[in-house]
Amino acid sequence: MNHEPPPETSFYQLGVVRAAINTPIRRFRDEYRALYYPFESVAPLPNAVTVDVRPARRLLGRCLRYRIDVNGRFRFSPTKFHELLPYVEWAVNWELPRVMPEYLQLHASSMEFEGAGVIFAGDSGSGKSTLATALLARGWRYLCDEFALIHTASLQLHPFPRAICMKRSGDHILERLGLTTHRGPRYLKGVKGYVSFVNPLQVRPDAIGCPAPVRFVIFPSYSCGAEPTLVPVGRAEAALDLHRVCFNLFSCQRPGTDVLAEVVRGASCYRLQSGEIDQTCALLEDLVTGGTRSAVPRVRSLVAC
Repeated sequence: MNHEPPPETSFYQLGVVRAAINTPIRRFRDEYRALYYPFESVAPLPNAVTVDVRPARRLLGRCLRYRIDVNGRFRFSPTKFHELLPYVEWAVNWELPRVMPEYLQLHASSMEFEGAGVIFAGDSGSGKSTLATALLARGWRYLCDEFALIHTASLQLHPFPRAICMKRSGDHILERLGLTTHRGPRYLKGVKGYVSFVNPLQVRPDAIGCPAPVRFVIFPSYSCGAEPTLVPVGRAEAALDLHRVCFNLFSCQRPGTDVLAEVVRGASCYRLQSGEIDQTCALLEDLVTGGTRSAVPRVRSLVAC
């Protein structure tokens, strides 16, 4: 006899992204709601990315495997409960290029500061989430820690305020920023190992940014103990590097190459060598504000490089 409870569906409006989580697993439903409750909708949302999460196989009443389907298609089959949340996050992310072709999707964190949109593009391990968390604590407004969603018509960055994913190596940053109370349970996320998620609205109630034009494109890399430095990048080189981190270059409503060319044409582009987090954030603030907050930012010339 099947004693599994019936599934329940919860809807969430995450900026421009709509998600419907359908699951009979009360514990998972409660953990997802605890992380995203500020974005929950009391009414069904049309055109939502629908994620079904359910036990896939049982033995003597013990769940051995889970199944995750997205919009009716099988995606993942994690084996442990503490893998579910990262896989559901991936499931929503991977569906966006198909259901939201009006946005160009880049593997980058994105922030807004005083009306300027800033893209931090880079591979995993480049410090995107750490920078996003530290800048958020200093008054920047959050768009996303994993993606830059650029509207192909307006060329504006739009918010997708998913929870900030922090690796265990970033715990000292949370401690320094006084954000340890906002860190959720540990989850297992593939090669990243154990991670925790931080709800940006628990850091600041006004944390979520508004759509903003892309004014800066920054390619960060992290080196422990390094002096933070910005190096200007030519627009052609920046566009090429953005091509490499684009998920839907050939499947959005406009040719992605045209969108990126326009984006870098209207932005200042840099490579960032980040080090000590407070100095790095101060350097970025000086750059975005034109040096009005403190000293002139440390920017090396292209010739010197």
